[in-house]
Amino acid sequence: MLLMAVLLAVLWLGTPSPAAAQKDAGIVGNWSATVLGQQVTASFTRKDDMIFGVIVIPDMGGTSNTYHVAGVILGAEFAAQHGSGHLLKGTLTGPDTAEAVFTPKSGPSLPLHLTRQPGP
Repeated sequence: MLLMAVLLAVLWLGTPSPAAAQKDAGIVGNWSATVLGQQVTASFTRKDDMIFGVIVIPDMGGTSNTYHVAGVILGAEFAAQHGSGHLLKGTLTGPDTAEAVFTPKSGPSLPLHLTRQPGP
């Protein structure tokens, strides 16, 4: 319950954007972004205003870190948090694009330009 309150507060305090007027956020599906030549992937499902996802971020050692997240979506704004405190917050900017920031519990934030990938 605390997680939900924190995520809602993060969304409500965010800066409004033109995409916020989007009726259907359309976050469900597979997404990817390229950061420093590495592919970051994300996959989301949705139940009402709740979203659930898996984010895979490669590390410098050639392996990857997988984060299972849960959060909320309101209009085009979304936020999802990993149990350890890592936060993904973003805005759907079109039917197949989103701008987001993955903020780990400690360390630098990772800006992501996400693009929807084809598939089920």
